[in-house]
Amino acid sequence: MASGHGIKLKKYVSALASAVRTVMPLLALLTAANASAQSDTPADSVPTPWTRKVVKEINAVLDTRDRMRKLKYDTAYMAKPPQRWTVKLRANISGNALNTHGTIDDINLRSRLRADMKITIGASVSYRGLSVGFALNPAKLSGRNKDLELNLNVYGNRVGGDVMMVATKTYKGTALVNGTDYDIAAGAVSMKMLTATGYYAFNHRRFSIPAAFTQSQVQRRSCGSWLAGLSFMAAGITTAAGAVPGTEGSNLWFVSAALGGGYGYNFVIGSQWLIHLSAVPQLMIITHGKFKAGDTSLQAPFRFPSLTNVGRIAVVRHFGNRFIGLSSVINMFYIGDRDQLLIENVKWRARLFYGFRF
Repeated sequence: MASGHGIKLKKYVSALASAVRTVMPLLALLTAANASAQSDTPADSVPTPWTRKVVKEINAVLDTRDRMRKLKYDTAYMAKPPQRWTVKLRANISGNALNTHGTIDDINLRSRLRADMKITIGASVSYRGLSVGFALNPAKLSGRNKDLELNLNVYGNRVGGDVMMVATKTYKGTALVNGTDYDIAAGAVSMKMLTATGYYAFNHRRFSIPAAFTQSQVQRRSCGSWLAGLSFMAAGITTAAGAVPGTEGSNLWFVSAALGGGYGYNFVIGSQWLIHLSAVPQLMIITHGKFKAGDTSLQAPFRFPSLTNVGRIAVVRHFGNRFIGLSSVINMFYIGDRDQLLIENVKWRARLFYGFRF
């Protein structure tokens, strides 16, 4: 038992050391850039020769970005923090639910499955909006969680969005087949999914999504905006043979694209609290897929309208140059035909964070 704990501890230490080795060179570059920007000496006086050109390029790119953004927002409604540096600690938790309803080959099916929740802890350092960071998943390191999740988030005043790649193998739950209940064991059902969602904020001069989700801006007054949304999704769901006694293995894959619109609002309470709420429902304008079980191959059933929705929630509390908050993004889709096969999926993630600027 002691040997097992020792192996796990070595995995944690090794992963942490790898993350530090990755972040430290980038952090050194940002530190040099800050010293160059705030010093009276030119950038080429940075002592380490190999950093001179990189430091100069970093500041040139960031200066160009700032000039392009200059005066493009109403400073009565939003502001950019004067501090160049932001350090943030964060804890993430995510979950996934998959439900199906329908009748295939005279088999009436209803299932409710949940994947194991995933928890990660991490930190990031930002210089003038350029960030580096790392995250660790204790359950992944110890081998208890086999799921994979990769996220890319870009939040701007006008446009932004999320890209997410998920490979889930820990679904478990129940299935009702022709009136009989069965337990579905972990590993019997798996899903691979790639989603990309984007938004356009029409009132981007006054309404700031970054204020709620990246804290790179501060919302000064309450304000809202209509939002246009675009989504793309590709997914494959595999069910092992015998997941329900007497059934064959099956595969379902589909791709879809959706368009829609919604609304978001930032509530500013006093000068310290920010509450963000937004929802962007969308109609799938393109859907295509196939279902295969044994020797049977069918066009996946779809009926208009199939729907998807992206919801965002955030609460941020400012304490001078410090802040703490909670944010969440929820992706939902309803695709198919209840009389044949309807798939409902809810993928959510929440983040608790604490940060300070200097």
